[in-house]
Amino acid sequence: MLEKNKIDQIKKRLDASEDDAILAEVFKLLGDKSRYRIVKVLTEEGELCVSDLAAVLDASMSAVSQHLRVLEMSGLVMGERMGQMMCYKPLMDHPKVKAIIKLMQ
Repeated sequence: MLEKNKIDQIKKRLDASEDDAILAEVFKLLGDKSRYRIVKVLTEEGELCVSDLAAVLDASMSAVSQHLRVLEMSGLVMGERMGQMMCYKPLMDHPKVKAIIKLMQ
């Protein structure tokens, strides 16, 4: 059994780590396989339109759009309208995106 001072040390380390909060949020967002695959493709390929992502993932455009909306609200991707198409790119400077890329390597 741990001594009280060891328990206190562990608690301090857990409380002091801001990276833990970022990683917890990343795991929550990428807990869905489709969102993970979308982020993986976008970080590898750059900007892609919803129709291209749907074709790559063998998913409906509606399902991909819903996942992209969640990712956009979390600040991982940014959407841009190009005529009738909606295209998305990862926000590479965002701490969560950096954490994702680090985890994928």
